Amino acid sequence: DNNIGSEGAIALAPAIKELKSLTYLDIHDNNIGSEGAIALAPAIKELKSLTELDIGDNNIGSEGAIALAPAIKELKSLTELDIGDNNIGSEGAIALAPAIKQLKSLTILDIDGNNFGSEGAIALAPAIKELKSLTELDINHNNIGSE
Repeated sequence: DNNIGSEGAIALAPAIKELKSLTYLDIHDNNIGSEGAIALAPAIKELKSLTELDIGDNNIGSEGAIALAPAIKELKSLTELDIGDNNIGSEGAIALAPAIKQLKSLTILDIDGNNFGSEGAIALAPAIKELKSLTELDINHNNIGSE
């Protein structure tokens, strides 16, 4: 909650990339936007020891989610993922679904407040179904209809 913005995320990305032993990364509520998410994605992809990633409440939008998806897919040790309150929409949810499906150790998934609607929920459902270790799931405030 430091409001580092996209400029701060861009500046931090090279340093974060070198933290190969990092297990917890909290960038929550820093207003990084899609530009910051795009800059951080290659760095996050290198954090193979990461068990917790909180990138929630950053308004990364669909572009940010699309950029982060390949990075998140590589985080096989991840047990907690908070990507909530980012307004990723259906495009972002569709991009993240295959990545989330690979997170077999995930116990907590927070994807609330992303406005992905029924289309995003339909894309995410098969991925979430594969998460046999999941104990907490937050999908509130996504405008999921009855479809």
